[in-house]
Amino acid sequence: MKGAGTIVAGLLSVVMAHHAALLPHEFAHSFMAWALGYKSDPLVIHWGVRRATDVILLRDINQRVDYAAMYARGDGFAAALVGFAGPGLANGTLYLLSLWLLQRPRVRRSTLLFTFVFWFNFMNLGNFPSGDMADIAKGLGVSPWAVLVVLGIPTAIAMWFFFARTLPMALGRMTTSSSERGLIITVSIVIMFGYFGLVGFEGYDRTSHLLSLASVCLIPAMLILCWPTRRWMRTRIEASGTAG
Repeated sequence: MKGAGTIVAGLLSVVMAHHAALLPHEFAHSFMAWALGYKSDPLVIHWGVRRATDVILLRDINQRVDYAAMYARGDGFAAALVGFAGPGLANGTLYLLSLWLLQRPRVRRSTLLFTFVFWFNFMNLGNFPSGDMADIAKGLGVSPWAVLVVLGIPTAIAMWFFFARTLPMALGRMTTSSSERGLIITVSIVIMFGYFGLVGFEGYDRTSHLLSLASVCLIPAMLILCWPTRRWMRTRIEASGTAG
């Protein structure tokens, strides 16, 4: 029962962390549009149609921002700022905050709290490579590849840090079970490169489609690379378990 309870608590933490990361993302878009004069009420967003996917995954939640009005006024820079507000301001700030919290003794002493903060860190990271990059590129009138280079490099560094540092550290502190560690790794990789990676297929340009396809194709390679029995991963997990 202890193992089952850990898994259930972990899954609940995933869902709660997803909500805690995505809602600030959408409201950041909304508040930026309001601050720039393109929205009358920043608290009004689209919540979906009350299906299970909307309640659990917030799949159809939307910022409810009229980008067309910005382009009609020739204000592409405003569109770029609104696009950047979600991943750059909201999730960027919360990512750094959660990274700091993971090092706090009070957080580390509580397995449940540590688990939630870990997934909160993960979900904020997952919102970095979003479809908002297409809005930023269009607003600035530059190539999507230029935005990918400028914003993609820090995102890639944060991704590396998560899978090379944060993930093994968390595995060493959350569980000693090999099967549970394998489950956590699988869930994190599938969500990161599958769920978040698929966003580029949702009505964006060819560049976004190619990046989404590449992201999904990375899933098996990442599973092999990060599996808990790999020597480098096992070494870092063991080191985190003995750290203070």
